[in-house]
Amino acid sequence: MDNTTRITLALFALMIIGAAIPMVAADGNRIQYKHTAGVVTLETDDLSIRITGVGEVPHFHWWDPNATNTDYHVMFVKLFEANDTNGDGAFTKDTDRMIGPPFVLPTADWEFSGFKVDEIDGNATAVHFNFTRTENYIPRPGGAGGAYGSLPHLDPFDVTVQIRVHIDLTKANEMKFDLIISGWDWTYDTSLLVFQFTVTQSDHGQNQGTQKPGGFYQESTKFKFGNGYMEYEPVALAAQNQIEVKASHGEGTGAEAGESVYLAFENFGNETLVYDPTLGIESTGSALPLDANTLMVVGGVAVVIAVIAIVKHRR
Repeated sequence: MDNTTRITLALFALMIIGAAIPMVAADGNRIQYKHTAGVVTLETDDLSIRITGVGEVPHFHWWDPNATNTDYHVMFVKLFEANDTNGDGAFTKDTDRMIGPPFVLPTADWEFSGFKVDEIDGNATAVHFNFTRTENYIPRPGGAGGAYGSLPHLDPFDVTVQIRVHIDLTKANEMKFDLIISGWDWTYDTSLLVFQFTVTQSDHGQNQGTQKPGGFYQESTKFKFGNGYMEYEPVALAAQNQIEVKASHGEGTGAEAGESVYLAFENFGNETLVYDPTLGIESTGSALPLDANTLMVVGGVAVVIAVIAIVKHRR
């Protein structure tokens, strides 16, 4: 076999590698998604998650598909106005006071937006959707003679809560969700708005978490538990203004199971609050698959080296 034939065969091999790489990349990276009866399920190679928006408060239920021993659950519980006794910007359950009754997130059906899907060559690379609900809130039940009659008068008002969910193959082990709150009326200009949710765990396959998550601790802006985590941003947006966010955790304000996490937002007036925490599964640390471009470069270099070796050998 002469040099020309060998070089031709090597280049042909490179063409085969180039054609096969997109197929390999597509097979190894995909998002599966569906919506049935108010429940959205999403799956990647590194994360499985169910988001429920019917029959209960918004409920995020996720697990590691490669180690299906433990499931994690985050449930939205309530919003409430609170004073900041020590001025640290965070909610401290034992010293800060809830102002008025809490706004308990509704359990009725949340409006589902449908999926918006980003695709490459017919494969889903990112999926986005919303759950939205508007509910009337009565901040002074019982009026002037009720339990909250000593507080300044505040008429009932509508609160809109939207949860915008995003999952992207560039970070296939996590899911971001935007929390949008609009319509909130404040009792005091110096108050915090506190968002309380619970973190629990269960055996795999259980639809509800009742156990306190094992090894729960806070590291900077990240709450860790087992191989799961919830990460929060230190700022939110309200009409393009940055709003400080402080987090705390501990027992619930009621009889809630698990570990309660409190995100406290500084007063944002009558603007719409936009905030984007993240839920995920810790990476196992295994080598990440190479993308198609990297594989093409590696394959091309290998073929060039082979051609040079053939030519030198013939000489």
